[in-house]
Amino acid sequence: MIAFAVGALALIVAVVVLAPLFRPDAQEAERVSNALSSEQDLSARHAMALAGLRDLEDDHQTGKIGEADYAALRAKLEARAVELMKSLDGLAAGRR
Repeated sequence: MIAFAVGALALIVAVVVLAPLFRPDAQEAERVSNALSSEQDLSARHAMALAGLRDLEDDHQTGKIGEADYAALRAKLEARAVELMKSLDGLAAGRR
């Protein structure tokens, strides 16, 4: 009898806890959460690309890196930063 009561109580708790996951608006909330997570990831990667450009500029000005290497690395980092910014803009336009 006690085992049946404990089992019934566990089932009721499971239903109450899991019910929000099966609501139709829960899927929309999940989609929005994933979009925000993606935007935060892109923002972080863009910030890292910009920091890399600043570090590269510092290294170039202090003579730690040659002109040819500087130009190649700068072009690569700038292209990456622009690519990430376009992705961020695309996400922002999709939310409007």
